[in-house]
Amino acid sequence: MFSWLKKNRIQQNSEIKRVPKTLRFDDTEAKILLEDIKKEFGLDYEKQKFTTLRKIERFAIKNEIATFEELEMAIKSSQELKKQLLNMLTVGETYFYRELGHLKTLAKHLQSHNIKNILCAPSSSGEEVYSILIYLKEANRQGVKVTGIDLNSDAIVAAQRGCYSKRSLSTLPADLRSKYFTKNGESYCIDASFKYATNFYHQNIFDNSFLKLGIFEVVFCRNMLIYFNDAEKRKALANIHAIMSKNGILFTGHADISFIPDGFKKGMSVDGTYYIRE
Repeated sequence: MFSWLKKNRIQQNSEIKRVPKTLRFDDTEAKILLEDIKKEFGLDYEKQKFTTLRKIERFAIKNEIATFEELEMAIKSSQELKKQLLNMLTVGETYFYRELGHLKTLAKHLQSHNIKNILCAPSSSGEEVYSILIYLKEANRQGVKVTGIDLNSDAIVAAQRGCYSKRSLSTLPADLRSKYFTKNGESYCIDASFKYATNFYHQNIFDNSFLKLGIFEVVFCRNMLIYFNDAEKRKALANIHAIMSKNGILFTGHADISFIPDGFKKGMSVDGTYYIRE
C-alpha cells in the first residue's frame, strides 16, 4: 500500500513538473539584459532589437526559462549558459574569399613590406584566416602567421577543425578547392599544412588579455564593428591600434565605420580602401 502511494506521488510530481511555465518576456527586463550584454561584450543590438530579443526568447524557452529577468540571473550564475547565449548571438555566416579586393591589396603590400603576423578579429569559423593563407600561397607570398580570435567558442573549435560545407566553399575557385581540401563525407577539410600557420583564440577585443596577443603588421576586422555603437567602435579601434606596428594596415568591412579612426590615415588602391596605422 505504501509503495503504491509513494509511486502515485512520484507520478503526480512528475505531472506537475510537466506543466508549462507562464512565459513573460517583459520589455523593461529585456532592456536591462541587453545593456548587460553591451556592457560586458560591447555588442549593441539596438538596431536589431526585435529580432535579437526573439532569438533570446527562443534560447530561454529551450532552457526552460520563462522571463528575461530569470535568464539574466541564470547566466550570472552559470558560465556555461552565458557561453551558450553568447555563441547563439554571435553565430554568423561567412565564406571563403569574401571581399577579395582586400586580399589583393594585402598581396601587393607584401611585395614591399615585411609582414609576419596578421590578425583576424573576428575569425568566425576560420574561413577568413584560411582564405588569407590560400591567397598568399597562390601569390607566392608565404612565411606569414595568421591569428584568429572570436567571442564565439564554438566558432573557434570549428576553425581549429578546419572542415567546411560545400556552401562555404562556393565562392572559392574549383581548382583551389581540389588543391587544398580533402573531401570527408559531406565536408571539405583544409590541408593540414595551413594549420601550422594559424593560431585561434577565444578572445574578447575589450579584455586586457587582447593587448597581450602580440604585435601585428596587418589586421582584418570586418563585419564586427557594425554591432557596436560609435563609442564602443572607437574603444575597439584604440585597442587594435595598440597591437599594430607602425604603418600597419587595417581592413574593415564597408559598413563597419563612417569615420577615420584615431591614429590612422586612410589608404586607397584600385581594389578598395583601408587604414594605415600612424
